[in-house]
Amino acid sequence: MKSIHGLIAITFIATLGILATGPGGSAYAAGTCEHRAAPAGASGKRVAVIVGNGGYGNGIPALLNPSRDAEAVAKAMGALGFEIFLAGDADSAGLQNCLATAYAGAVGADVAMFYYSGHGIQIKDENYLVATDATSKDLQHGFVPVQPIVDTLQKSAKATLVFLDACRNNPMAEGGQAGLSVSTGRGLARVEGAGATAAPGAVQARGLMVTYATSPNAVALDGKGELSPFTGAFVKTVGTSGYSIQRIMSDVTKAVGEETDWAQTPWMKSSLTEELKLGGGQTLAEAQSVSDNHAARSLELLYQDRDKQAAIVEALKGLPSGPDETALKRFAKAYLALYSAVQSRQIKLPVDTGKTILRTAISPLERVGLLVSSGDYRSGELDLWSTDESRIVAKLALETAPANLLFSPHGKFLAVSSFGQISVLKGLDGGKLFSLPREGAAYTMDFSPDESRLLLAGDNSGFLTVIDVGTGKPMIRIKESALAPALGKANPLKVASAVFGGNDAICLKLETALIRDPKVPSENAVAIFDLRESRTTHLRSIDASVDRVLCDSNRKYLIGASAIGSGDMLMGIWDLARDTMTEVKAPGENVVGLDPSGRYVRAHDMSGGKGGVLYELATGRKVHLATVPDGLSGFGPLVYSESGSVVGVDTAPNPWRDWPEESLFGPALVQKAEAELTPQQRHEVARDRITFAEVATAP
Repeated sequence: MKSIHGLIAITFIATLGILATGPGGSAYAAGTCEHRAAPAGASGKRVAVIVGNGGYGNGIPALLNPSRDAEAVAKAMGALGFEIFLAGDADSAGLQNCLATAYAGAVGADVAMFYYSGHGIQIKDENYLVATDATSKDLQHGFVPVQPIVDTLQKSAKATLVFLDACRNNPMAEGGQAGLSVSTGRGLARVEGAGATAAPGAVQARGLMVTYATSPNAVALDGKGELSPFTGAFVKTVGTSGYSIQRIMSDVTKAVGEETDWAQTPWMKSSLTEELKLGGGQTLAEAQSVSDNHAARSLELLYQDRDKQAAIVEALKGLPSGPDETALKRFAKAYLALYSAVQSRQIKLPVDTGKTILRTAISPLERVGLLVSSGDYRSGELDLWSTDESRIVAKLALETAPANLLFSPHGKFLAVSSFGQISVLKGLDGGKLFSLPREGAAYTMDFSPDESRLLLAGDNSGFLTVIDVGTGKPMIRIKESALAPALGKANPLKVASAVFGGNDAICLKLETALIRDPKVPSENAVAIFDLRESRTTHLRSIDASVDRVLCDSNRKYLIGASAIGSGDMLMGIWDLARDTMTEVKAPGENVVGLDPSGRYVRAHDMSGGKGGVLYELATGRKVHLATVPDGLSGFGPLVYSESGSVVGVDTAPNPWRDWPEESLFGPALVQKAEAELTPQQRHEVARDRITFAEVATAP
């Protein structure tokens, strides 16, 4: 067990119990201080002082369960290696004597714990435990102050745990009615560390945890079972391996709330500086099983609940603190879940879901473009949203039917296509830069990587056009049928798909546009058009099933993807320099994009089983990269309405857009995720994250 810096105090006072000689009483004798040695082989020195007072008289109502609660806690703590000092139905002298004996035993302890079950009372802002010889007529006798107990244990041990579960009702009031003004709802004022009210210059306690069975100004219930709701949940959970006391009390709070229909909610104040795991750490196998559960829940939060930050928190719980590369491999599912959440882009906007949204474009500069159609699809508008401000920053009315829109790679520009017109706007504020007439609508658009050029094709004009974005003038305008002069002599060809391959080349798929001679079979080809030379430099006939073409920025490879069979993919990788083709059959996969350096192509498993898969362009072999974990899903950025429904997904053809940020992987990814947590989230992760103990193997 890691040592705890500073002192920790947990006070536990339970309302339940019955007279030790009555039905359901405990196994210990009333008025005694029973000593139980720590079990042999216990790790470290742990001491627990446990008091259960229920056998009251002298006008103070007896309580039903404190003796049973105290015995249950004693057994639970004994099983965790604690030396036990157990006092039952103690009068003031007996309680003080038992405390004195326990104080001596607690000197030098790693952990000291004080548990009290019985009546508690506040008198003049001082908290007192009510001994069994107290009387409702004499407030000077039978009351033991709490603060000295906490102070003494803190001075004796490295860590002191104190739990308070005391009756909310004033035992001195007639008929047991509530009559005290209390700050904790426990019949006791708030307990602080010794330094909280110490004189100037005194040493203040650095680690204090005070836990009450119910929240301020509420009543702790007796419950219907053998133990109180609080004690029952506590003894059931306290020994859980791998759970810190902070995590244990979180689970106890939930269990008590659910059992009492939230009529009782435990309350805790803590300044613990480290986790304290009374039940020890988990084995590696146990930790991996828990980690996998955190990973599965993280993916649910990401893809079903659309809560990216909650998914990050959940994934971090599945990783040990400060993980290195070895730890990330051991807990691979949690690492993949964290990677998926950190790299994902999920945007929620107050969009009117009654509108017909045809296209969605997402910019890296906190902007989203939504192409909205009128009810008759004859006109529409562009809504440009600010994602950080959740508001529309610009609108563009479209007098003809909207067709397509696209942000440039870095978000500087936004191209909007409607029937008869192409408009290019500023990507941040929607200011119009220029508009050009166009026959039909350009369904194929792409910006060059440096954002200086805009490619237009796929409309009724029959021309492939490249616009200089700086001037708004066409720099290339060529008939699509002329892109492959050796083909299409009988039946002309048209552009089926086109994307930039670097700034000076266009990767094309060409197919038969019009059957003029039915005796001549349809033709299909892939090609690269060189903008510097204004000509097609590479041309290859292909099978008609190729439905997507990509090429790297260095123009070394041209990739064509074909759908074959039931959801399978056949990928052809054409090495342009060697004029060789490598075919890769990828069952159930679909091409997503290239990495920016042009080394790999990424596919996505459509069945959902494997997530992302990488192939090396030079060899066609499947590869494994630390920067892109196996199984990473290839989903593009999504836009949601405030109700959680999907508004749209960016389907732009830019092959660089979907590639993860390569600097964020391994321990650096974990550090970035943790650095962006809120203090509350950081506390939650520290409380709940996995730990495990290495088991040495024989040489």
